[in-house]
Amino acid sequence: MSRVTQLCERYEYPEELGILLGEIARIARDVFGDLEGIVLTPSVSSGDFLWTRKDGEVRLLSDVDGFVFARATNQQIVRFRQAIALLARGRGGPLFKIDLSINRPSEVGRMPETFQMVETRLAGFELAGAGLLGRFPTRFDPRASRQALLLNLWKPLASDEPGRWEQSTARLLLDIPLLATSEQGVCRPGHRARAEWFLNDRPGRLGASSLLRQAVEVALAARLDPPGDRALLAASLVPAIEETLALIDGGGPPPHEPDAAFVTRLASWLPPRSPRRGLGELRTLLRRPSSPPTDLRWWIRRKEAMGGAALWGLLQIAQCGRSPNQGTAQWLAAYARRSTLDPHAADFVVRALEQYRRGLVELYPSLID
Repeated sequence: MSRVTQLCERYEYPEELGILLGEIARIARDVFGDLEGIVLTPSVSSGDFLWTRKDGEVRLLSDVDGFVFARATNQQIVRFRQAIALLARGRGGPLFKIDLSINRPSEVGRMPETFQMVETRLAGFELAGAGLLGRFPTRFDPRASRQALLLNLWKPLASDEPGRWEQSTARLLLDIPLLATSEQGVCRPGHRARAEWFLNDRPGRLGASSLLRQAVEVALAARLDPPGDRALLAASLVPAIEETLALIDGGGPPPHEPDAAFVTRLASWLPPRSPRRGLGELRTLLRRPSSPPTDLRWWIRRKEAMGGAALWGLLQIAQCGRSPNQGTAQWLAAYARRSTLDPHAADFVVRALEQYRRGLVELYPSLID
């Protein structure tokens, strides 16, 4: 019995998912002459993968995420990505995609020490190759989980499409149990397992909040029965994020208009910037220079803090009807290396979201916007 068949039988996944995974492995072997292996991250490997069957047709709802380790040319990488995009077409719901990063085999032992990498070591799945999981990190920096939360504030803002918005919002709210276990220095794999632990054990400052427990209950219900109740999710979103930001460091509620003190506070949450990250940001400046003073300020500052502050302001504007403000516009411009938007403009939110997208690609050039 193949390892894919065993995985699908273990979690009662549909045959269609097994066929898809087999095709991914086949394409990788065909494209890359020197394939070290493929590692899939949870949710496929933790039993959290979502799918539905309607009128006899299976629709895949969760992403297939992971890493391909291969010695690959640029031409091979392009061929693989095109083939995978074609494979994913028409198989899933509005959120479904196959997201596999291509890495040199030497990089498997140098993965970042984050919660997600340790979770992959504990509960990942080797779709091809052997022994790769044992080379993933054994420890993580909780500050990297705080940084991930700030980046994930973008999820509910990225699309207002019905179904997509609900699942993106639920996914963000399920970062609350992840933060709770991360702050304890313990990696508990799987969205569902973490949420149930959070609701039952009520850990730390986050678990003691009835507001956060209610938000996690709503999010878990949405993940288990997608897309979820939009009204309940909308009512939970901003209050839960506000409470989470207040309790992570015990510093109290964030200001409604992000200011310099709030950005400094968020920057104190972040892990040290690695030399590799610093060089990557420098390459971005060399490829797309602006003015030297703007570029230097951007390179020195922690962009995730500025972006997180701007997203907090945008969430309130988009979800609570708050008026756009100068603070949100200011930090958004600094994050994206763009001119400050007029907060009184009628199209401020649309232009602000586009500016954040540009800033996200500035910070992570490998992202396809």
